[in-house]
Amino acid sequence: MAYMLAVDSGLTMCKAVVFSLDGEEVGSGSSRPPTLYPRAGWAERDPEALWSHVVRAIREAVTRAGLEAEEIGCVTLTGHGNGLYCLDGDFLPTRSGILSVDTRASATVERLREEETPARVHAVTGNQVWAGSPPVLLRWIKDNETEVYRRTRHICLVKDYIRYRLTGELNTDHTDATGGALADTSKGAYAKEIYEAYGIPEAWGMLPPILDSWAVGGRVTRESSAETGLAPGTPVAVGGMDLDMTALGCGCIRPGQMSIIVGTWSINSLIMDRPALVPDILFTSTYSVPGLWLLMDGSATSATNLDWFVEQLCFWEKKEGETRGVSPFQIVDEEVREMTPSSCEIIFHPFIYGSNVQPSARAGFYGLGGWHRREDMLRAVLEGVCFSHLSHVERLRFVRQEDEAFIAGGGKRSDVWTQIFADVLGTPIRVPRADELGALGCAITGAVASGCYPDHETAVRNMCSVAKTVEPDGEANLIYRKKYDLYEVLIGSMMQAWNRMHETIREIKK
Repeated sequence: MAYMLAVDSGLTMCKAVVFSLDGEEVGSGSSRPPTLYPRAGWAERDPEALWSHVVRAIREAVTRAGLEAEEIGCVTLTGHGNGLYCLDGDFLPTRSGILSVDTRASATVERLREEETPARVHAVTGNQVWAGSPPVLLRWIKDNETEVYRRTRHICLVKDYIRYRLTGELNTDHTDATGGALADTSKGAYAKEIYEAYGIPEAWGMLPPILDSWAVGGRVTRESSAETGLAPGTPVAVGGMDLDMTALGCGCIRPGQMSIIVGTWSINSLIMDRPALVPDILFTSTYSVPGLWLLMDGSATSATNLDWFVEQLCFWEKKEGETRGVSPFQIVDEEVREMTPSSCEIIFHPFIYGSNVQPSARAGFYGLGGWHRREDMLRAVLEGVCFSHLSHVERLRFVRQEDEAFIAGGGKRSDVWTQIFADVLGTPIRVPRADELGALGCAITGAVASGCYPDHETAVRNMCSVAKTVEPDGEANLIYRKKYDLYEVLIGSMMQAWNRMHETIREIKK
């Protein structure tokens, strides 16, 4: 029996997970590569350090699975979308990799707007122009790091760099190429007008070949075999962007299915049978299943808000968790479980790490009184994150109403939060049985690439399952609709204040 190895290079962790062909996780490994912050707003990763952490995760996963290297039938890769890795003519990095949460190119985005780039790009890619996308970052490098730009001969995204280290072959897939605004989304091919619009026509010669996600993009070399412990010649499937792999791991293989990822970002993805180039949607991309597209809207407004609150303010919960040998988030669940939608009077804007409403928006609690407890604030954080997801889901629903919704990410582990999601969105929420859904999507892709299953439908049928379905409460939904209206009204009222606050802080720092 062959086993599938999934390698996921995320924004915070590198994970490797071994799956059997019935979708069971049989071994996993993880390692946290350091994120570099050389300047305010910059977020980078040293490519060599990244590779060493991937190697560590792979060795740990295969060891814990108790397998011989030859039992791994295929390796498949995924990673955070967007960001940028630049290589020279010998495929060596010309600088540190840039993560998708990097905001150095915000001024570049404004300059591109003045050049009327967004409309020209959107007509071809279906993508918004934003600071973390590869072509924007490449334009920033051209304008600010001339020598780096001159030496750069190849550009790629994180999963593609890791595949190059494994196989010596540099290529990418349709999900990353179209989701990163590098290719024509309708045709799934590069288009010169994209690079002319961004003012980087030279990039045309830097682009890697585009393959299907389920194609074999290379084989483990003897050199990488010595480092990772994988058998030489093991096929390596191209793989795809993490949000595509997560949707596939949920079991999304037909139009109308929706994947909601509650993680670093609020990721809300709707499967389509055609590309939909909608102006207000963050991006449209080719999906990792033949003949389908993915419509995604999201922002950095999800579970990291709860992570921040717990880390900074929940000292008792962390201590209690240590005493009981459980996660502090389990203690949080227990504290807010008995609260009702009407009992929490506080509104929270989950803009700790960014916003989809305006660049200067900041997080805030509204309606706090002296009688409120930390539990009330925790409940407000959970609800506020759900409201942010709802704002994205509503935009997707304007294009097409979902038929089925799945939850993924850290939020799926919380029964309380999953119920709030069902009540706020007003739709049943399917909770997949697997935890590492992005990795499972990779395993499904690898199973198709290696011929273990003839197609994605068969692979999903054998490898995916739903643990439970959480039904929405109609009365709770009515209450949350009123609270969501207030959430939106407060955003409108705060627009000018956020701008003024941003300007004042900038003046003070001078």
